[in-house]
Amino acid sequence: MKLKMITLAVAAAAAFGAAPALAGVTFSVDFERNWDFGAPVDNFYAAQGVSFTNVLGLSNSDDLGPLVGGGYYANAPSPLGIAFVQLDGAVNTSSFMNLSNGADGNLSFFYSTPTALVGAIKAYSGLNGSGDLLGSFDFASTDAGFSVWQQSTFTFAGRALSFDLTGALGAGLDNISAVPEPETLALMLAGLGMVGFSVRRQRKKLT
Repeated sequence: MKLKMITLAVAAAAAFGAAPALAGVTFSVDFERNWDFGAPVDNFYAAQGVSFTNVLGLSNSDDLGPLVGGGYYANAPSPLGIAFVQLDGAVNTSSFMNLSNGADGNLSFFYSTPTALVGAIKAYSGLNGSGDLLGSFDFASTDAGFSVWQQSTFTFAGRALSFDLTGALGAGLDNISAVPEPETLALMLAGLGMVGFSVRRQRKKLT
């Protein structure tokens, strides 16, 4: 039994050593709740290693919009709520999404905006927009009533610890997520295969 545990430990170490970039790069933020008007998202998703600066959570039907029922955000992928960058131009002049473990190579999300936005989201290697600029993503105009949502994937080079959302002012955001790149997933699956092989081999020896 002791030999079996040692074998499994070695196999597990090999599996996770084969995919060091995997840890912490998967998250999904859907803003799916009824937000109090003007409520900041801040650290609501801290359990996933995600925090926001100057981003509000908005309920999809707030009785203030031009759509039927007074809503603004019809057809949003998450029916209850979305996110919205909030800046006052004086004290709050920038907006960020920080990731404690980073995102490797891609960020997926939905957006809706009445006007095209150049440099709406920028990826940086450091927190709060510090370090190297890894890439920039523009928004195309969707519609004036925030009822058309564009699903997009922002690809960039390297690991991003933060995304500058300042340029997304005036746009709605929803269902932000990141997943490991295909190469990383392949390494992880190969490592898990090694663990499974070791378990089967050890069981065969013990029978």
